[in-house]
Amino acid sequence: MNNKIIDQQQLMALCGVLGDTYNGFTKNELSKLLQQSNINLVDDGSFNNGYIYRTGLNKKDWLYNCLCNEINTTKSLNKVYDFLEKAFNPVSFTEESKREKYHTLLEKVNKVLLMAGLNINNEGKIKQVEVARTLDEVDRRVNSLKKQLYNRAIHKEVQKYCIADYLKEDYFDAVFEAAKGLAERVREITGLKLDGGKLFDTAFSTKDPYIFFNSLQTESERSEFIGLKELLSSIFHLVRNKAAHTPKINWWVEETMALDVLTLISFAHKYLDKCYKMPNK
Repeated sequence: MNNKIIDQQQLMALCGVLGDTYNGFTKNELSKLLQQSNINLVDDGSFNNGYIYRTGLNKKDWLYNCLCNEINTTKSLNKVYDFLEKAFNPVSFTEESKREKYHTLLEKVNKVLLMAGLNINNEGKIKQVEVARTLDEVDRRVNSLKKQLYNRAIHKEVQKYCIADYLKEDYFDAVFEAAKGLAERVREITGLKLDGGKLFDTAFSTKDPYIFFNSLQTESERSEFIGLKELLSSIFHLVRNKAAHTPKINWWVEETMALDVLTLISFAHKYLDKCYKMPNK
């Protein structure tokens, strides 16, 4: 599955995150994930016969033993990678109450994996990335980005599409995916199946709109309505159309430029937060 190697210290660090008492997975959750990946559960040393109770290994040490046993038995990390992908399958965190735990754990796990040249993306899949050699580099690629996005109040819809690409330092894909997210957002609001300019022209038609955020009664309201449509169209012409038709090597995007474009896309999303589907559509 992957030719990258997780060493002993990295494995211990991963288990420390996943088995954390307060923010990690429960023992029951870890057991189910291990079984789904066909990894044997080792004895944790606990004992209870009704009269005598002995506490076993803590979660992180028990998990480490389970994974080490698998690696030593099969001489392979494939099931370990499968376990990690199952642990971060987004479908397991669809409830709003679980989102914070998901993002916190994913960030902490990716900090460890970056040192091994790996990264779990937003689809829950392990991808190879450039190896981070130092803690400063890990912080630069994770914490620095998070701080900059926070300082710019970047919309959560933008973060959803681009965090994984930023970890890879792939700013080209980050802005491309975030731009695509705008069209998806308009489709979700309107129910339309169109794309690009045709989508925005149809959704924001002043004669027969599919979407609204004001009454369109005054010249100022109509101007603002048309302005949002033109903003969305401009972003597509500037970013998505160019990225889709230009070889990546010919369109270099550095971090500052990417943050500027993402800020613009975020601004558009904040307008879309105020938009609703027309009742007659």
